[in-house]
Amino acid sequence: MITSVKLPESITYLDAGVFSGASLESINIPKKVERIEENANTQLKKVPKYTVSPDNPHFSSDSDGALYSRDGKTLRFVPSSVPLTGGTYTVKPNVEIIKNSCFSLIDGLKKIVLPPNLKEISVGYPSIAPLNSLEEFAIAGGGITPFRTEAGVLCKGEELMLYPRAKNTEDYTVPSSITTLAGFAIAYPEKMKTIDLNRVTSLAKSSLFSAYKLTTITLPKGLKKYDSTTKKGMEPGCFGACTKVDKYIVPEENTDFVAVNGVIYSKPEKDILYFYPAGKPGDTYDILPTTKVIEALAFWSVQSLTAMTFPVGLESINDEAFRQLPKLENVTFTEPSDVKHLGTAVFRACPKLKEVTLPSKVTSLDKPFDGCANLETINVPNGSQLKTLRPNSFSTNKNLKHFNFKGNCQLEKIESNAFAYLPKLESFKFPKTVKTIEINAFRGCSGMKTAEFPSDAEIEVIGQGAFADCGLTQFTVPNRVQKIEREAFNKCAALDVVNISAATTDISPEAFKSCFKLTDINVSRDNTVYSSIDGYLLSKDKKTLKIFPAGKANDHFTLLPPSLTTIGEYAFYDCTVLKNVVIPNLVTKIEKRAFGGCSNLNTITFLCDNKIDPVNINQKKNERSFDDGAQAPDLMKEIDIHVRKEKLSDYTGDAFYKKFKTISPSFMDGTEEYIAVSDMSVDMLKTTSTDETFVFPAKVTHNSKNYVVSLVGDYSFDGVSSRMKEVVVTKDVRYVGAKAFMTDKDHDKSTIQSVFFIESNPTKRMLSTTRFELDDTRKSYNEFAETTTIYVKKTALPKYKKVWTKTIYNTATKTEEPSPFNFTSHLKYQIPGVTIKNKYGTFAREFDVDFSVYNAEKGNSDVAAFVAKIGDVKSGNGDYGNSDYFVRMSSVDVNGGSNNSYGYVPANTGVLLKVLDKEATSNDFYYAIGEKDDQVYNISNNIMTGVVVNSKSVSASVTDPVYLIQGGIFRKAVSTINPFPIHKAYAKIQGIPAGAKLTLVFADDDETTGITTVDAAKTDDDSYYNLNGQRVIKPQHGIFIHRGNKVIIK
Repeated sequence: MITSVKLPESITYLDAGVFSGASLESINIPKKVERIEENANTQLKKVPKYTVSPDNPHFSSDSDGALYSRDGKTLRFVPSSVPLTGGTYTVKPNVEIIKNSCFSLIDGLKKIVLPPNLKEISVGYPSIAPLNSLEEFAIAGGGITPFRTEAGVLCKGEELMLYPRAKNTEDYTVPSSITTLAGFAIAYPEKMKTIDLNRVTSLAKSSLFSAYKLTTITLPKGLKKYDSTTKKGMEPGCFGACTKVDKYIVPEENTDFVAVNGVIYSKPEKDILYFYPAGKPGDTYDILPTTKVIEALAFWSVQSLTAMTFPVGLESINDEAFRQLPKLENVTFTEPSDVKHLGTAVFRACPKLKEVTLPSKVTSLDKPFDGCANLETINVPNGSQLKTLRPNSFSTNKNLKHFNFKGNCQLEKIESNAFAYLPKLESFKFPKTVKTIEINAFRGCSGMKTAEFPSDAEIEVIGQGAFADCGLTQFTVPNRVQKIEREAFNKCAALDVVNISAATTDISPEAFKSCFKLTDINVSRDNTVYSSIDGYLLSKDKKTLKIFPAGKANDHFTLLPPSLTTIGEYAFYDCTVLKNVVIPNLVTKIEKRAFGGCSNLNTITFLCDNKIDPVNINQKKNERSFDDGAQAPDLMKEIDIHVRKEKLSDYTGDAFYKKFKTISPSFMDGTEEYIAVSDMSVDMLKTTSTDETFVFPAKVTHNSKNYVVSLVGDYSFDGVSSRMKEVVVTKDVRYVGAKAFMTDKDHDKSTIQSVFFIESNPTKRMLSTTRFELDDTRKSYNEFAETTTIYVKKTALPKYKKVWTKTIYNTATKTEEPSPFNFTSHLKYQIPGVTIKNKYGTFAREFDVDFSVYNAEKGNSDVAAFVAKIGDVKSGNGDYGNSDYFVRMSSVDVNGGSNNSYGYVPANTGVLLKVLDKEATSNDFYYAIGEKDDQVYNISNNIMTGVVVNSKSVSASVTDPVYLIQGGIFRKAVSTINPFPIHKAYAKIQGIPAGAKLTLVFADDDETTGITTVDAAKTDDDSYYNLNGQRVIKPQHGIFIHRGNKVIIK
């Protein structure tokens, strides 16, 4: 528990409630403190003893710990521990001014003796002495003061200033000398049951406040209506929170007021309702039909009302008219309502209000339901004349879910903080007439997922912080908006897409700061100032990055549009999710605070053609592009930079770039050059490989660190040997650069015939031309040559065609048109190249393959893949051709392959292919990329060895032969085969006599079949197998093997 505080010497101001909840025994005021609020001790458990630095020119203290002005003439605070004499405290005689809250939390204080020359006391809540123990005031003699006491009550001239809360009087009559009661003059009187206002003619707001035992109030006969100029008369709200008063009494002689059933109205017209007794019984009240105005605070703390209906004819309900009604549930404005004015906080702190429909003629709202904690729905009726929502109008309605416009409305302006921090507000549909949304209007509406404007909305400016901290997921900027101010959408945690209209020409670079899921800022093609590529906000010429959408920050790599020459002001500012970024090759300038506050940025890859001159990187005070420790924490020392190896010396010799943590060059791994783009990934810049089929590696290792190959750089295969015919793009590759697969980029040609994409879920961001809309340059940067075919998975083909279809914008017709460089006609799933003429063939591939697709679509050429030898080699013919010996084989699916898929061949698996339904495959036979590659297959007992990536030399000898399929028969090779063709397989089989030919058996009516042998250990399973060794799920007609025996199903 904190009992004392030593404030820093730099402190100059102490605000109200600054030490709320503390039990301070003492506090020292440093020399620079020049201002202390009257309510600085509010909500303290006790008032501390004050000591003051002798050098402070504004304050002083005494030996008791009381705080004074420097000259001792103004008394500020008396500590709770002050010594009393018989319950009395005597103020020092030189004090002339006493401030509010001066005497508080002093146990046992019953009497205060005020100084003889007292000139002034503060008026208003909570008064100079908010003490429930105080019984009387007295004034020391011998001085000159306008103040006096009457029966312990402090008065000044004709004004009653302060009534002691504990004064032991039940029936109080205001002295005849008094004509005025000050604000809070009589507050919390503990004993008072009745009051006679006697000759009072002026009552200030809250003159009589929280008199909880008071039951009746009688107005003086001379009391008049309030005159705001003279400040005389009965000010609205002069009686407040007197919860047991059940009636007001007005003498007949009073010319301005009349009581109707205890309710005070104006006289004679009864057109103004002034006061409704807070303790009056009854759950409803019918306002007199003559009523045009309900005055401010008229229903303050009314205890019984549950419903109010406001009749036609009522025109105005003034400030806080219905304040703190604990049971009020329903409010109804009878339409056509004449209510044109609802005052500030007109329904204040009414906890049971849940839904209200506003009157249609009201033109502005100013906190109309202030503090109505359970209000959920506000309805604006059709034809509403509402034009303005004032600052903080609904910011205290924390349960507000719906603000419904039931039809046309004239709303024009939503002022600052109008709906701020309403976590349950679900959506907002703006009327077309709204022109302005001011600062923080919807800030903190974390549950607001949509903000919708009609297509003809008139709004022109979205103000600073207008939708900050909202739950918006997408936002379309209305067509007439010209300006989006700073932090308009700051910290919108769910926002992922923003659509910018053609009219929006002034967007603060911090408009979308800390929107960490924002991936796309899409700009109308007709915008004259901005453009967008891949969701980045750019200048119209696409050369300056204006805003980086933070949702594009990626652990593996973060790419920027290749057209950039400048990283603009604040482009990445305070992007704490950014870990890495690749600076494209044309960039020559980085502007003010571009990377300021990027506290987690650890990798920058410079692909620039030339080093960016530090002169073009802002290093001015408070404008630095990178934080180097001069005005902010040094973040440069946390960043590793990577550069092309041929440019390394340009960077290592530069003082500016030496501020970065490390400078690393691109590196070689075999025939490939890579550059790191993050801690996890590399970009393949170049290859000189001569592989016939190039397969991207799953990972590369450099300096003991493993990297995923995630990117294929621009022109990566330029100049590659014509020996390379195919490229296999693995799932880890997420981006392919411009002209990547062109082997002659200058002539847009390539000797690469086929590119295989294994990815099942393509996106437009996979290719440079679709991601960065390069076709708009009217030049071809296509990744593939016209002669290259692109193969993808069958089920993925429609999506590939959709996301890789390219368009260009026709500025004349303002429409998107097909690009002349579109290549989606080159996308296929049917892979040719396997031809079997004599029943059998061999095969191997760098990726999973499915041979069943052709038969499924065409109804013939049912091809199965076999891998395992069953039993020993035996004498005799097999099931095709003539031979001396045969060997039984079983299919890949029963040897670790995909269950029940005898045509599915896992990657890099050599197999024997058999056409089951005829002797040869059809002339147009094709296969497809396998789609069950989300698992690892371990093929067992495989006698086949596949050849992939390159044709190769296969060693063979008399003592160690290999077997090749020729004419449907295995033939022995006893000398080295060079080259053995790519994508074929050979067998190694033990137990065949020299010079013998070998055929294959999959069925034999006279011998135990191979299936029996292979499944000898599984004779108890209940599966059926055909005579070719494949498992059959639902056998119908034919001969099958079941539990080791042949069965015939008819």
